[in-house]
Order: sequence, then C-alpha cells, then structure tokens
Amino acid sequence: MGLFSRMLARLQDNWCRDCKREMEEARRRLFALPNQTVGHYVEHKDPGYYMEELWTIESKGDIPPGMYACGAIQYRCPQCGRRITVLDPFLPVRDKEKHEGALVFEDRALDDFLWR
Repeated sequence: MGLFSRMLARLQDNWCRDCKREMEEARRRLFALPNQTVGHYVEHKDPGYYMEELWTIESKGDIPPGMYACGAIQYRCPQCGRRITVLDPFLPVRDKEKHEGALVFEDRALDDFLWR
C-alpha cells in the first residue's frame, strides 16, 4: 500500500484502520432526532444518548420542520470483518442538508439498536 493510501485511511471513516482498506457499506438507515432543533444542536459522543433519542423514519419527508435527522451507516471491512457505525446528524433546510459532523462508533455499541 502506498503512502497516499495510508494517509487516506487515517482521514476517512470508511477505511479499516487495521487492514488499511476501504470498507464496504453494509447497512444504512435514517432517523429523526427530536430533541435537537434549529439553534439548539449539541453533539453527543455517548451511544446511549442515541439509543434513547433516535426515532426510525422512512424518508427525509417524515422529518418535522426545524428538527434534526441522523443518517446511520454501518461499514464492514471485506478483509478482516471489522465493523464501524457512522452517525451523521444533519438539519434539512430547503432541500439541502446542514451537516454537523460525523460520529464514529467502533465498539459495535449501536448495532443491536440500529438494526433490530
């Protein structure tokens, strides 16, 4: 693996830190985040917060105005099988999305909750 690939692996959430390979998207879901509204967004790093606060929704059209949503993507390394979950909180604004920054959970703490 070249120097560029190793640098890229450190900067991207969907690269396996063990194998230094790009991970495959395994699953994807969308949630509403009702306690986070316009002007009141607070980042949480505790997976327990998301287990209590996320509501499953089918599409962005189901998000009430002014409420944040959260995309969840699980990645899996095709070589070693390692999995991570990336949560991407965002506010839908006029057919666009204002992203707050991705949160990466590596210990599979959210697996049972997000994909039951």
